[in-house]
Amino acid sequence: MAESSAPTSPPAEGGSEERPAMQQQISQEDIGEQAAILLRHFIADRFEREGVENAPTREQIVGDESQADSEVWVQIGSTLRQIGDILDQDEELQRMIDSVPDESPIEAIIAVAQVIFGDGDINWGRIIGAFYFAYRMCVKALDRMMRENLPAWINVLVKEMVKFLVVRFADWIINRGGWQAVKEYFGSTPPAVWNTLIVISILSILYGFYKLRK
Repeated sequence: MAESSAPTSPPAEGGSEERPAMQQQISQEDIGEQAAILLRHFIADRFEREGVENAPTREQIVGDESQADSEVWVQIGSTLRQIGDILDQDEELQRMIDSVPDESPIEAIIAVAQVIFGDGDINWGRIIGAFYFAYRMCVKALDRMMRENLPAWINVLVKEMVKFLVVRFADWIINRGGWQAVKEYFGSTPPAVWNTLIVISILSILYGFYKLRK
């Protein structure tokens, strides 16, 4: 079997230009706190959207996070939700995710994330792909855990994923204006490029699986 090559990225997301004023306002700690809010709400949204039985409630997952109620965070959440809907429809992606062993799921999630981002190339599609993979691992965890234990497990998962993203990519996110740039980027991107980025997200995850199995 010929070795696959890593998927290439679509046109640069805003180029390499930094936003000095914004960088002064956003810290790595901010990026981490906001990432935790987004990931918790992403997981809760997908549980509700897909009608997952015996899933924890939104309150159990997100707690009291009033910041997410602001208009900008609602819009960011809506963007992530649309991308998650598209990822749901990819049968090959679902098949590969279903093949992940149930043992040590958090370690598996971080291992896949390290492979997906290991080549140093990063874009919003890949980050959201990592969010989606984390959610799907939560669904798998439902099959082997008591419902009352799952919120605590999700809390650990969020902390580990956020730690990984902050250490590796906080500066990249800050240079693009923070998490708000997700909404700005997808809102101003032509549909053809938007769809290309989603395809790259899927290919990135599949390539990560391929490298892990070599």
